[in-house]
Amino acid sequence: MDRAVDRAVEASGLTRHFRAKVALDGVDLVVPAGTICGLLGPNGAGKTTMVRILSTLVKPDAGRARVAGFDVLRQRRQVQRRIALTGQYAAVDDLQTGAENLRMMGRLRGLGRAETERRSAELLAEFDLADAARRRVGTYSGGMRRRLDLAASLLGNPEVIFLDEPTTGLDLPSRQATWRNISARARDGITILLTTQYLEEADQLADRIALLDGGAIVAQGSPAELKTRVAERRLDLTLADPVSFVTPLSKDDAVSQ
Repeated sequence: MDRAVDRAVEASGLTRHFRAKVALDGVDLVVPAGTICGLLGPNGAGKTTMVRILSTLVKPDAGRARVAGFDVLRQRRQVQRRIALTGQYAAVDDLQTGAENLRMMGRLRGLGRAETERRSAELLAEFDLADAARRRVGTYSGGMRRRLDLAASLLGNPEVIFLDEPTTGLDLPSRQATWRNISARARDGITILLTTQYLEEADQLADRIALLDGGAIVAQGSPAELKTRVAERRLDLTLADPVSFVTPLSKDDAVSQ
């Protein structure tokens, strides 16, 4: 397998400033084809900026990146044809039905009418939305909207999918349904870069995790490797005054408390 195919995402020295703030500080990242990479970190760590650069929406101040074998600056159109991006909030039209949303996205992707209809029907069934296909999206729950958004991103058969905190605000059943759909995409051979604040989400889904903090990757490896690094650490608490801590309150003290 050649290098371009083997490495679905390859970034070197990515740097981005927003005025005085450093959003990314020389980030290196490699995502092998057909795997899920979890980009884990708190708010403001630089996760969304990383995704926006890799999906050609923002230019880096320094560094280089290739996606699906193409340079994100010099070959933007080739990159855009091979990727899908799902942001933190579902980008669907509330006034259209679920089926109409998918048909619209299919035509925007350049699919023919027959192919759009076929793919839309397949995805609505796969994401458990067939019964709601003719309902306006404004009546959908948050989990249904997220599933429709993810389904729309798959209409063009992308090689790489960027998911920016895809389960934020979802209840547990909706999160688990989204996890199943994401895992199914990886089994189909699609490469996924997933940003998340949830440790259990990265642990559940990702083949490898990169921990981003303050615009820099501070640790990376498989979930098992990262857990092994901290498995032997422990927190010891030493009480300043253990006697008073364990002495029961008197009745008068309890009332005053």
